[in-house]
Amino acid sequence: MLVVSTSHDEGSRSEKLAARCLQVLEQAGAKVELVSLKDHGLPMFKGNADADSNAYLTLHSKVVAADGLVLASPVYNWSLSGALKHFIEHVGSTPDDGSLKGALFDKVVSFVCAAGLPHSYMALGPTALSLMLDFKCIINPYQVYMNSRDWEDGSLSNQADERLRRSMDVMLELTTLLKERTYKSDWCV
Repeated sequence: MLVVSTSHDEGSRSEKLAARCLQVLEQAGAKVELVSLKDHGLPMFKGNADADSNAYLTLHSKVVAADGLVLASPVYNWSLSGALKHFIEHVGSTPDDGSLKGALFDKVVSFVCAAGLPHSYMALGPTALSLMLDFKCIINPYQVYMNSRDWEDGSLSNQADERLRRSMDVMLELTTLLKERTYKSDWCV
């Protein structure tokens, strides 16, 4: 399993949520890795995978190896972060030479969002729909959406932490159940 922190702000709430997801998944016995996009310096996406980019190759291989992805993102302007979309564009693309296939196909995906106000809880909708339709991803219906009211002295409230744990429990169950699926998706409409 791969937890992807998309915030570029040091110590941001979405980064804290990503770290907490990692901790909960590890405590449950999952093999999990945390990746922070700020450590990878993805180049601007030019409409085709940059198969020569170390950042692309590293992230692509990590996503391919993962049974599922936990995507931690801040919510800005009623939407998920541009860094998350940038990540999806890169690892989801297939180079023209066909040397690699988009890495997102058939992944189980959980969204973990940090926002200021409770009003943007549907911000993940367009991205979730894109992942489902383009890459045949299975979206965990137990999204994590935490706003400023869910934090107490820099930490999640007990109730908020319980919601996060529930989401990660569902994530683990979905990835376990879907390991035995017989299909492999590719680009199709």
